[in-house]
Amino acid sequence: MKWMLPRNLLIFLLVYSVSLNAQQSPIDSLKQLLIGHQDNIEKAQIYRELTIKYDRVNQDSALYFADKQIKLSKKINYVEGEYKAYYSKGVSYFRKNVKDSALYYFQKSYDDAMAAQDTIQANQSLGSVGALNILLGNYEMALESFLARLEMLKRYPNPAAEQTVYNNMASVYDRLEQYDQAIVYHHKSLKLKLQAEDTNGVMTSYQNLGAAFTKLDNEDSALNYSRKAFKIAEQLDNKNVMAATLSNIGTFYTREAHFSYDSASIYLNKSLAIAREVDDKDGMARSYSNLSTINLTVKNYQKSLDLALKALPLFESLGYKNDISETVNDIALSFEKLGRYPEAYAYLRRHKNLDDSLYTEETTRAISEMQTKYETEKKDQDLALQSAQLTEKQLELEQQHLLRNGAIAGAVLLGIVAFLIYRIKTKSNKEITSKNELLSKSLSEREALLKEIHHRVKNNLQIIASLLYLQSDESENQDVRRLLEEGQGRVRSMALIHQKLYENDDLKHIPFDDYLKELIGEIKLSFGDMAKNIELEVEAKDVFFDVDTAVPLGLIINELSTNAFKYAYAKRVGGGVFKVVLKKEGGEYRMTVSDNGHGIPDEVLNATQSSSLGLKLTRMLSDQLEGEYNFDNSNGTTFDLKFAV
Repeated sequence: MKWMLPRNLLIFLLVYSVSLNAQQSPIDSLKQLLIGHQDNIEKAQIYRELTIKYDRVNQDSALYFADKQIKLSKKINYVEGEYKAYYSKGVSYFRKNVKDSALYYFQKSYDDAMAAQDTIQANQSLGSVGALNILLGNYEMALESFLARLEMLKRYPNPAAEQTVYNNMASVYDRLEQYDQAIVYHHKSLKLKLQAEDTNGVMTSYQNLGAAFTKLDNEDSALNYSRKAFKIAEQLDNKNVMAATLSNIGTFYTREAHFSYDSASIYLNKSLAIAREVDDKDGMARSYSNLSTINLTVKNYQKSLDLALKALPLFESLGYKNDISETVNDIALSFEKLGRYPEAYAYLRRHKNLDDSLYTEETTRAISEMQTKYETEKKDQDLALQSAQLTEKQLELEQQHLLRNGAIAGAVLLGIVAFLIYRIKTKSNKEITSKNELLSKSLSEREALLKEIHHRVKNNLQIIASLLYLQSDESENQDVRRLLEEGQGRVRSMALIHQKLYENDDLKHIPFDDYLKELIGEIKLSFGDMAKNIELEVEAKDVFFDVDTAVPLGLIINELSTNAFKYAYAKRVGGGVFKVVLKKEGGEYRMTVSDNGHGIPDEVLNATQSSSLGLKLTRMLSDQLEGEYNFDNSNGTTFDLKFAV
């Protein structure tokens, strides 16, 4: 059964530690204040206000001004401005659904705030660390954060914060299926809400208690608390909670001891109608899923399938991995019962992959290692480079080497990673036996391991990109800073490849159409207003590559698109078109990348020793693919590459 999650979980992820005056100047006025403004605390605070203004409007702009605040705060030694900007970056990355980066900046904000003895900001940042760890499935780490917050709150009492901590701790125990313990903390939270006469808070606590008692098959308490929650929600016209409460009551009647198809259907359909009305994707997903399950129970297989197929894309859009896995399993069962065995097998295999990714020992070990890396980074930032470690072989890079070779470091790392993955593949193939059962088991374990490796590589590359950013921010040399920023983009393009591999069922084939659209779209966003009038055209349908081909192609696209957005349309009136066409022609592939902006000068294209690192890398990577390539600058710039795989 799909339960409505405890409310108030993300309160610390969605608010800032300062409140803005209702009469605060609009964005344009704030930008005007920056013109000619001296580098001082007041200017840093303007950057902060712009960050907050852009918070729900444009995350890339919010990140841009947060970075501006960090840079200025470092320059004028404004420590408070620096760690508050880190918190802002955490919020922005959370809203962009880049949870690893969000966690990194929340943690950094907490560390720096604690060092500065700012207990208010430290408390808030730690709350966000805990709440985000819940979403990432790092439950032990989440509990550690919440227990630390409670210790802080003993010294600096804050009843509102305390009840939220109790609520979040209840959420952890709920997800661990320790419902008795969850109820204890829900009651602690409820007590503080009643004392504060917090009607909304009392309502959500009633709702959460109703769900918890339902899981314990405690009929009286489950229905009592759920009806209390619904009554308050109805008075407040809070349709989200009305939908959630009706869903919880309906779910009660799906329990084996109290099963009633009619009662469950009535309440779940009522919940679904309200959730649709307010576009509550979580509520819709859970209602569809629960309705699917009860129809599966009474052998209405086609109806069950239809409902589960409606629930699945909603869970996918929300990123709820456990619910995705369970729903995929329900779909497989429905297909099986309908005699549609190929579809059943496909979904059953997907369920197995999802289940393995969630519960393997590799995942547990990865979580433990990530914890160690964050603790180490707090002591010495240089040691964070160890996060690129994949096996017993440790990759060590000195800080000075990083500064001189930031653009190359990511490529070297990826070469090692690709070699290790190749070795793992080869070793796994040698270990496969002739027996079908052992073959199936070996393949499953290998796929799970490779998925985990690609996931970890992606995370580690993102950390390196963050380190490159931090190093560039420290440098006063504009050339060094430019090289490091370019290196950051290259590393992120490689990280995206490994993300696609992790998300894809077939580890040997990256869907390049999706990859190119996401990569070029992100690069365009990074240029803000400079690229807003540039139209993107990508044609790479039904094109798939393994990691050895995808990486150099992705880096080539990164170089050409970055160059186009930066130079091709400079001082151009109106918009432009940046186009990528990748298709198979006979026994080889052809990729054409073009823009209709200012062409690259002949002296640059024809120079044997071009000063452009981007052009050097493009030629080097084309040679790596053993491809034939050509530049044409007669009408904008066109790059044509033919290669075989």
